[in-house]
Amino acid sequence: MAYQIKVSKDAEKDLLTAKCHYRISRLEQDFDNDFKSQISYLRANPFLFQIYYRNVQRAHFSTFKYSIHFIIHNDAVFILRVLHHKQKFK
Repeated sequence: MAYQIKVSKDAEKDLLTAKCHYRISRLEQDFDNDFKSQISYLRANPFLFQIYYRNVQRAHFSTFKYSIHFIIHNDAVFILRVLHHKQKFK
């Protein structure tokens, strides 16, 4: 069963900030591909990820030191934030 993906405004801002950062070093497309890869895996297998904090789970990017912080509710995956590993979830 494929889960529906919903992205919060905070996660959208996080993605834009990260893409701007990687645009300078011409890695924006690689970052975007890594994100899309994780989203497609997350859509198919959201329960394979460990609970990080208060039902928030994390999916780590393959190449970049970022993770997708999300919760699962019914048939949807709600992406709360997309953070670098050195950033704190608030």
